[in-house]
Amino acid sequence: MTQYRIHPLKVAQITAPLGVLAMLGDMQSYVVAPIFVFYLEGGNKKILVDAGVPGPGSDGLVHGFPIGSGGEAGIREALKTVGTMPEEIDILVLTHLHFDHCATAHLFKNARIIVQKREWETAFNPVPTARLVYEQSLFRALEQMDLVLVDGDREIADDVTTLLLPGHTQGMQGLAVNTARGTAVLAGDLAYCYYNLNPSLAELTDLAGNRITMTPRPDLPFAPPGIHIDLSQWYDSMWRTAAVASRRDLVIPGHEPALVGKIIG
Repeated sequence: MTQYRIHPLKVAQITAPLGVLAMLGDMQSYVVAPIFVFYLEGGNKKILVDAGVPGPGSDGLVHGFPIGSGGEAGIREALKTVGTMPEEIDILVLTHLHFDHCATAHLFKNARIIVQKREWETAFNPVPTARLVYEQSLFRALEQMDLVLVDGDREIADDVTTLLLPGHTQGMQGLAVNTARGTAVLAGDLAYCYYNLNPSLAELTDLAGNRITMTPRPDLPFAPPGIHIDLSQWYDSMWRTAAVASRRDLVIPGHEPALVGKIIG
């Protein structure tokens, strides 16, 4: 049995309204959050989850969001901290194809690239409200690479399994990973932060050190983020992540500031 250590690597930071992190949250309060890729250390393959965001334009924005770092420089610097580079990655898992998760996928020329079939199909014909977050120029060229479209759950390496987790997108996938602490689930953007997993929280500290007041919702098992395609599917997928993970604190959200500098496993 292979045990992995999961490294959340910050490739950029994004500033977004609180209402993006938490449905019905204040759209006038802003949160600075990390954009991560996740490196799995411990197996005989170099595995990376997600591929970051484009670098900002001269106005400092990407799709209207203020972005710090990102692009090729951001991901190369992040991977350097774990002693590797894009060309050395064996498997790249893209949780979904939003602009902040696949922007540098073209750099991974020697990797097998794993995307859910449902995500690939809907990314080219998304529901109207999702059109802006799918930038097809970032992922269309993957067809000319070692792209694998999986349909549901699939073991892609020893003790690493994809999980189909629709809700945030129609083809969202997470990853179940064996660690010394038990099975961890990389939830991608199914959960942005710990508040989505634990709505009793009354405060969130963002990447800039700002203490953001949250509205506690102890009546809810999970608190949805502001961006989702199907809320019923989202709740089903959240219950599934909680069941697959050995403990709920081993469900790893996609943009949680407290994960910067941490290693899971």
